[in-house]
Amino acid sequence: MVWPEQVVLGIIGRRPDEVSLVWATGLASRWGSQLHVVAGYHPPIGMFPHIVTEREKRAAHQRARRHVATRTQQAVGGLAAPIEVRQTVVTHNQLDHTIATQASRAGLLLFSIAPTGVLVRRHRARAQRIAAFVGCPASLGPGQAVELPAGYAAH
Repeated sequence: MVWPEQVVLGIIGRRPDEVSLVWATGLASRWGSQLHVVAGYHPPIGMFPHIVTEREKRAAHQRARRHVATRTQQAVGGLAAPIEVRQTVVTHNQLDHTIATQASRAGLLLFSIAPTGVLVRRHRARAQRIAAFVGCPASLGPGQAVELPAGYAAH
């Protein structure tokens, strides 16, 4: 079996799941793979009379990057062997496309979905749709391969 050179962790939802982060960093460390974390954020929305400035947009993006970086570094900190971690943070409306694009260059796609909450089913369905368009194996967590819905064929 060939170990993947790159593992993509797509964070679906507002926050990364701690178990998924530890699992993804552990796999990347064990295989000597690069980990690419892809996450989304909600940019500020202006409503009359307030118009969102570029400064506010940049600040929201930087906050999201710092949050993901902090959580990822906490997971990486517990590893015996250091790994290379890349990070991409995009607005939520670009997240699916960005995960699929990055996963098309990777050997494994993992998803981080908070295990509880009212949106779990919706997030899992979203992960299935993304997984249907990538050519690599995808998983929702340890022992949880993404099952494609009937009628979907991986491209």
